[in-house]
Amino acid sequence: MTPATDSTPPSPLLPARLLPRAPEWPRRLLLAALLLGVPVVAALAAGWAATLAEADLRDSAQAQLALYNANLRAELERHAAVPLALAQDAEVKALLANPTPANIDHLNRKLEDIAGALGALALYVMAPSGLTVAASNWDSAASFVGENFSYRPYFRMAIDQGEGHHFALGTTSLVPGYYTAHRVVAENRTLGAVVLKIGFDRLERAWAPGQEKLLVTDRDGVVFITNVPSWRYHALPRRLPISLPVPPEGTSEGLDVLPWAFGGASDRIALEEKGGGTRRYLLASVAMPDGDWTLHSLTSLDPVTARAQVAGLLAAALVALGALAAYAVALRRMALVERLALQEESRAELERRVAAATADLRAAENELTQAAKLAALGQMSAGIAHEINQPLAAMRSFADNAVVLLERGRPDAVRANLGEIAELTDRMAAITRQLKGFARRASGTLGPVSIHAAVGQALALLESKLRREDVTVETDLPDRPVWVVGEDVRLQQVLVNLIGNAADAMRGCPVRRLRIALVAAEGEALLSIADSGAGIAEADLPRLFVPFFTTKEAGEGLGLGLSISHGIVEDFGGSLTAANRNGTPGNGAVFTLRLKTTEQTA
Repeated sequence: MTPATDSTPPSPLLPARLLPRAPEWPRRLLLAALLLGVPVVAALAAGWAATLAEADLRDSAQAQLALYNANLRAELERHAAVPLALAQDAEVKALLANPTPANIDHLNRKLEDIAGALGALALYVMAPSGLTVAASNWDSAASFVGENFSYRPYFRMAIDQGEGHHFALGTTSLVPGYYTAHRVVAENRTLGAVVLKIGFDRLERAWAPGQEKLLVTDRDGVVFITNVPSWRYHALPRRLPISLPVPPEGTSEGLDVLPWAFGGASDRIALEEKGGGTRRYLLASVAMPDGDWTLHSLTSLDPVTARAQVAGLLAAALVALGALAAYAVALRRMALVERLALQEESRAELERRVAAATADLRAAENELTQAAKLAALGQMSAGIAHEINQPLAAMRSFADNAVVLLERGRPDAVRANLGEIAELTDRMAAITRQLKGFARRASGTLGPVSIHAAVGQALALLESKLRREDVTVETDLPDRPVWVVGEDVRLQQVLVNLIGNAADAMRGCPVRRLRIALVAAEGEALLSIADSGAGIAEADLPRLFVPFFTTKEAGEGLGLGLSISHGIVEDFGGSLTAANRNGTPGNGAVFTLRLKTTEQTA
C-alpha cells in the first residue's frame, strides 16, 4: 500500500500520526556539519597539506641549493688553476727576476691573450713589493701596470701563505671581482705573485631564469653575487630571526639593507612585489668552505599556499558531500521506517478488516449451514411424520384395547398394552431427540468426535428416506471407535448431506446400494461414501464444490450443500474430494473425507 504524501489525501486506513513528517534531527546535523565541520576539517586539511608541502619544498630547495653550490664551485675551480700554472711559468719567473721592457711587453701580450681566452677581468703579475709589473689590461686607460696593490688581502695572503682569495671592488677599474693569487717562488726565494680577477656575470646570467632568488654574501654579510640586480652590494638584515651558517663579521655600515621582512618563521622571508602585495619565500642557506661565503636561495611559498588551499577545498567538499550523503541516508532511513510503520499499520488495519469480514462470512456460513439443516429437516419432514404417525396409531390401538381389557378384568393384558405404549413413546422420543440434535446450532469448538457415532446418527436421521428409496446400506467400520478432530453437529450435517445426495443420485436406478467405509492409519481417517448411481459428469467435477452449482432439477436444491460441507471439512483441517467409481461415469460416485485422528478426552 502506498503511503500518503503531501499531494494526496491521507488514506482512511492510516491514522494521521503515522503520516510522513519533515525530519528535524538530520537537518540539524547537516547544518552543524556544514557550519562547523566543514571549516574545521578544511582548516585541519589545509594545515596538514601545508606541513607536507613545506617539507617537500624544503627538501627541494636544499637539493636545488646543492646544485647551485656545485655550479658556483665549478665556476671558481675552473679558473683556480690558471694563477697556479702561471706561477710556475719560466717567462713569469724571468720577468720578475729581470723586468726588462722587452720581457714586460712580451708578458703583457701573453697575459692579454690568456685573459681573453678565459673571459677574465684581469690577469697580472706583481713584484714582492706589491707593484704590478705586467697585466692583461696594459693598454687600457685603467691599466694595472705600475699600480701598487700591496694592501690587498689576496696579495698579502699569497706572499705569506702561498695562495690568497678575495672578493672586492677594484680601486682602479671600479669593477667588482673575485681575486685569486699564487706566490711565485724560485730557488727558495719569493719573486712575487700572479693574480687572476674574474667576474660572475656569466654565472648570474645562468641563474637568472631560475625560479629561486639566489645571492652570495661574504663574511660581512654583503651581497656580491645575485640573480636579482637590485640586491647587489646590499647587506643582510641583522635584526631578523634568521639563522645563517656563517654569521656576518666586520661591518656593513653605509650599505643599503636587503628589503626583507619577517615572514612568520626563522626561515621565511616576506618581500614586497612590484605589482603590490607581499609574497613569502622559504630561505635556505649553505656555507661555502674555503671562501667565507654563504649561498642563499629564496623559494616562493606560493605552491605551499596553493596546495593547502586545494587540500582545504577538497576536504571541505568531501565533508559537505559526506554530510549531504549522510543526510540523504538519514532521510531515506526515516522514510523507510515511516513506510514500514505505515505498512505495518495498514497491515494491522487490513487484518482487522479481514478478521471482521471473516467473522461476518463465518456468521453467514453458519446461517447458511443452519438454513441447509432446516431445509434438510423440511425434506425429511414427510418421513418423520410417517415415523411418528405409526407409533401414535399403535398407541391409540393399545389404549383402546387396554380399556376393553380393563372392563373384562384382565389386568395382566392391560399391563402388557401399557408396556407397548411405553416402548412406542421411547421410540418417538428418540426420533425427536435426533431431530433436536441435528437442528441445534454448532458450538464452533473443535474436539474429538466419534465417526461411528456420527455415521449412526446420520443414518438414523435418514432411515425413513433410505427405506422409502429402497436403498441398501453397507457399512465397513472398524470394531474400535475412531476419533477425529471436528464438531459433532457439523460432521453429522456433512454426512447427512452426502448420504442424502447419494440416495437422490440413485433414484430410478435398478440397483440402489450405499457403501460407507472407514480406514484409519498414520494420524488420518479416510471415510468414503460410495453409491451405485449414474456418477458425476467429467465437466461437472471441477465445479462440484462451487456455491450454487447443482445438477438437481429446479426446486430440489440451492447448490449450497456440497459447498458448505467442503468448507466445514476444511475448518476441521481436513479435505473433501469427489470422484467416479472406477474412474469413469456410470458406475456411481464416491465422496472421500480426509480427517485428522485424535485421542478421546475424558
